[in-house]
Amino acid sequence: MSEKRFHSPAGAVTDGAVQADFESAVRFDKAFVGALGVYYRDGFKTKYIPYPSLERAFIRIQEVNGRFCCGKAVFAYYRLVLVVDGKEWGDIMSEDEKAMDDALAAIARCAPAVSIGFVK
Repeated sequence: MSEKRFHSPAGAVTDGAVQADFESAVRFDKAFVGALGVYYRDGFKTKYIPYPSLERAFIRIQEVNGRFCCGKAVFAYYRLVLVVDGKEWGDIMSEDEKAMDDALAAIARCAPAVSIGFVK
């Protein structure tokens, strides 16, 4: 079986250790948190952000106001944002707030050097 290709901020990665880490990573809705980094699907690609290049991770809440024939409704989307080199490189969207909070907590456990949450 051929190795899976992962797309990182530094370019394509086809390392066997990364493949094994992806397969053993804990899944939080659309985010996969492993021992080496964070993985997620972006179209047909699997993105990989290794912890040494990850500067900050935080949750962004996107509120969407819906108007219907019978009234209004508010929908919330929770986005796990991953910052690399001062830019928002990863943006994982989910409707499950607990999954995104748990993913952020898992990142904090696996990479204590990463800034978590709001930073002035």
